[in-house]
Amino acid sequence: MEKRKDNEEANNSLVLFSALRKDIADVLDFLENEEIQKALDKDQVEKLKLERAFICAYVQLSYSDLEQFEDIMTRKRQEVENLLQLILDDDANNFGCKYVLTSLAGNMDDCISSHRRSKSDATMMDEQLDFLLLNLYHLSKHCEEKMFPGVTQYEVHQNICGNVRDFHGLIVNGYIEHEIVEYVLPQFQLMAERAGHFLWEDQIDEDSKLSEIDEDDQTDDDSQLSEQDDDDQNDRDSRLFKLAHLLLKIVPTELEVMHICYTNLKASTSAEVGCFIKKLLETSPDIIREYLIHLQELMVTVITPSTSGARNIHVMMEFLLIILSDIPKDFIHHDKLFDLLASVGALTREVSTLVRDLEQKLRNKEGTDETNRATIYLLENIELLKKDLKHVYLKAPDSSQCCFPMSDGLLFMHLLHIHLNDLLDSNLFNCFDKGRN
Repeated sequence: MEKRKDNEEANNSLVLFSALRKDIADVLDFLENEEIQKALDKDQVEKLKLERAFICAYVQLSYSDLEQFEDIMTRKRQEVENLLQLILDDDANNFGCKYVLTSLAGNMDDCISSHRRSKSDATMMDEQLDFLLLNLYHLSKHCEEKMFPGVTQYEVHQNICGNVRDFHGLIVNGYIEHEIVEYVLPQFQLMAERAGHFLWEDQIDEDSKLSEIDEDDQTDDDSQLSEQDDDDQNDRDSRLFKLAHLLLKIVPTELEVMHICYTNLKASTSAEVGCFIKKLLETSPDIIREYLIHLQELMVTVITPSTSGARNIHVMMEFLLIILSDIPKDFIHHDKLFDLLASVGALTREVSTLVRDLEQKLRNKEGTDETNRATIYLLENIELLKKDLKHVYLKAPDSSQCCFPMSDGLLFMHLLHIHLNDLLDSNLFNCFDKGRN
């Protein structure tokens, strides 16, 4: 009986959400009208779209235990209604849209009030998940561009949300066979839930910060300004700390997407798949690099250097970071870049598994000999990649055109050695040497 009741509630929530989605689509269609756009405030429209994405995303995630859900969602609902009213007031020929506004307001209220606190085990349908991933991407993009511009971690987070959403869109639209990706699909919803929780906490932090500003007595006392700066820095550090933990949880899903693209989809003739892989080639180096950095920090925190296999894992991560950080793309044969990133992604995927395995065994006080043997096997693959770098992937560098990388690494020392040899062999150095004698 209780299960039947849960199913009825779930179906009712789905019906309400479908109605909400239709109303929002009608409003957006109205806003896309060329004649209407001329009279609209673009900033108001963009804010409306952002608030719309927020409401839609968290109505879908309402089964999660989201702190202050009703308060925040009710406020967002009011903001949407106020923005729509402002926009509609600027246009006289909007009777039809005013009707939609009334319907939209009612559906938002129904969706917010019908949220369930209990954890749902239901798997979202493809269209539902696709819509959720799209809205989370818009929210992550706003964070990266407006709230934390230039912050690498937020840019990586946005790229992950975008890549997973685009990849899932290819599945929904039939460009990728379902059988190929069936094993990874449950990870998409879990990733969306984790990203959604992080962005929700970001919203709570932002609300708290605005509340503190409102309560401030607006005095310009130097000590008060200094204290505010310290609070801002602490808030920023706290968010980046939480984001680092989020990346450790969601990047493995991105690695699975890379693995599928670099194996099953490598020979795809679909233009849409080709465009996605091209985008993946552009964003994956930064994603993998950031992940390896946080993975290193995790190892330092939870795994002692003397642990069997730990040193081998550190060596592998350092080598992969050198490839990602210190070797410019111009030094790699263009037609080999895909294969190189596929190898780096695959090795990162295996290193990630080893770190998690080692962490779990230490937590359970189990032996790590098996993990150590796995690291030795993986080191052999690293050695093979080293040889391939020299003989397959890297161009023979023209020392006169080489620029030194800004980060210290193997390539820096290699180029320094080349330039010193060139100097020793040059006529200029010989003349200088003769002059000294």
